[in-house]
Amino acid sequence: MRNFIALAWKDRSIRHQANRASIHPVSGPTSGSSPDREDVGFKSWHSSLVRIPSWPEEARPLKERNWISNLYLVGDIVLVLAPIFFLLLGIAAITLHRKPTEGNSFGSKVGFATQLGPTIFPIVFAAIIGRSMKMIARYLAEKGAKLSTLELMMASQSVWGTVESQLLMRRLTVVGIHLLFLWSLSPLGGQASLRLLQTADWPQYTSAKLRYLTTGPGGSMWGLGTIYDGGQGFRDVNALYGASLFAPNTIKSGPQDAWGNVKIPSLEPLNASEHDADGWFTVPTITSAEGYSSLIGLPVVGRPLDADANFSLESAYISARCDPFVFIPEKSNLSNYYSPQWWSPTTNDTMFTQTSFFLDTDQPGSIGYFSGQSQDQITAARRLDSFFGHENNSATDDPLATSMRKLIMGSLYQGAVSLVNCSLSQTHVEAIVNCTKSQCGVQRIRRSQTDARLTNFTGLEHFDIVTGFLKNLPTAFNTGAGSTPTERFLFNTNSIPTHQTTGLLNDALLSVLFVNLTQVPIETFSRRLSVILNTYYQLSVAPTGYSGDLPQNLSLYGPDTLPVSDVNKYLPRNVTAANTTFYDWWPLFFNTVGQNPAGVPFIGATTNGTIVHHQEIFVCNFGWLSLLLAASSVIFFTGLAGLLLKRKTLAPELFGFVTSMTYENPYINILEGGVLDAMERARLLKDLKVRVGDVQGSEEVGHVALGTGANIRRLERGRLYI
Repeated sequence: MRNFIALAWKDRSIRHQANRASIHPVSGPTSGSSPDREDVGFKSWHSSLVRIPSWPEEARPLKERNWISNLYLVGDIVLVLAPIFFLLLGIAAITLHRKPTEGNSFGSKVGFATQLGPTIFPIVFAAIIGRSMKMIARYLAEKGAKLSTLELMMASQSVWGTVESQLLMRRLTVVGIHLLFLWSLSPLGGQASLRLLQTADWPQYTSAKLRYLTTGPGGSMWGLGTIYDGGQGFRDVNALYGASLFAPNTIKSGPQDAWGNVKIPSLEPLNASEHDADGWFTVPTITSAEGYSSLIGLPVVGRPLDADANFSLESAYISARCDPFVFIPEKSNLSNYYSPQWWSPTTNDTMFTQTSFFLDTDQPGSIGYFSGQSQDQITAARRLDSFFGHENNSATDDPLATSMRKLIMGSLYQGAVSLVNCSLSQTHVEAIVNCTKSQCGVQRIRRSQTDARLTNFTGLEHFDIVTGFLKNLPTAFNTGAGSTPTERFLFNTNSIPTHQTTGLLNDALLSVLFVNLTQVPIETFSRRLSVILNTYYQLSVAPTGYSGDLPQNLSLYGPDTLPVSDVNKYLPRNVTAANTTFYDWWPLFFNTVGQNPAGVPFIGATTNGTIVHHQEIFVCNFGWLSLLLAASSVIFFTGLAGLLLKRKTLAPELFGFVTSMTYENPYINILEGGVLDAMERARLLKDLKVRVGDVQGSEEVGHVALGTGANIRRLERGRLYI
């Protein structure tokens, strides 16, 4: 049989050997002869046989292997293995799941690879799936398949090609549905590779003990033993007080002071009806300084500033509730309006020395109860013991022993005095603080559940404290003329508490340098005065505790305690401030505290905080991972199937090429070469000029075909074709 085929091929070659050299039409039609594709002339197709260099003229078997085919095989294998990259990318994402990103060079490389996924994946997908569809179609064609199936598979070289072929076929088949599903994996796989690996914040929670400035009785006594009675003076206190007043408005109205200490909001302005079942108020946005109890906050030790934190603080602050102002036109008549307690005699020289306002109180202070005291001294001693929680039942019969202390303030204004009386109390609160790294603020606040001391008494019950406080606060600024920065703050918290103008002092200038506090609403004035009192009082207790860089050795701040019981931690076990008078326990307390190392800034209360370290980690999205693995596996196995079927298929590769239209084409007169693949055939026929036109141009009805030769008639609108 093979010999017969070889002889037939050789005979055909001999018969056409004479006119293989070129393509040329026969000029003009031949009259009296019937049209024939080998000898009919003008406007009917005719061409000489074409001789092609290197054209196979001898019969040969199909699919001969050579080094070129082996090279193509290597390329096909490499292409089929390309989806493994995405499978490995998925595995890498799994290994990086919940691993920290910091210092992870492998993670950075994987992240870079995922960014390339949406670009690379569709290219790899189209290259493998498109080629595999052609290989599978060839195999099915060799075995016998429906033309529609082959057409759909050959058209599935892209997403749109797959959709378009369904529309043009005007039918939806099982093969078409599967092809649509297959090509939908191309964009999905690209997106899956992009969204496969993400980063997220991973909070790590730890508990830590924190120490903070106690505002309980022990804190006041620390100030008594250092500033008020210890002889260390108020120079540092005045400097910090001035810095607080002159801080920018954003600091004075912000949740932290200038040194980063968290400020305690004032409980009084909050609406009592808005607390929850446990008494918690949500702190609203505070836009003015009087929304806080003080211009300075509570220093906290032990909290890492590079982490978030949540903790609670117990605090106590002074609250002032003032009566309406009394305007005294002449300061010389001041003694007619109130009886001074600390200023005697009441003269301009004593009350307004180096200042434009004075502070006074209606009751004396005490250093403790001991025998031989007058009734007024006994009353003052009872008030002092009540501040520490030691309540004397007999004191209830004495109104002066239980009433609020009155604070009297007189402010100069152009020779007149604005006089106001304020009742002082102490508010005990518990605050919840949230910190984002170094930025902290109180989020919720309520009345203290642990400090049940009477609220009518403050640290000003001690003689040395009230004396030092009333004398030093008005003289914190050595003024020349005009109102002090303290008064200017009380007049307007939003302006810089100072004034500078040109010209010699005269009545007109003095009217500018002084502020008239009677113009301030009394409720607003009460809140501002509370801020001033607490700011100066807190600074006088521990002035070295506010400027930062505090020792981080928590044991330096004394034993763990709450503010309400801070005194008891420095007393013997059988002695407490509640069952012993101040006069008896003070020496014990002072001796114990005096043993603290030098440089300890304050007595510390204790709280437990939740420290949150935020770490950026890699997070594998397992939904997208599953999609990527599925799509990559489909590509791999489809490509592998196409490769295997290509090796099994014997038919030449003739689907999807223009050259395929030259096989057994009667209008292209070339030697037969059916064993050649389409691309190999195209390489040999690269210089052959062809045209789609009318190969029956001389007939009434034309015929459209691909052919060679100059006499192929061009296609015309309106002409009929078959």
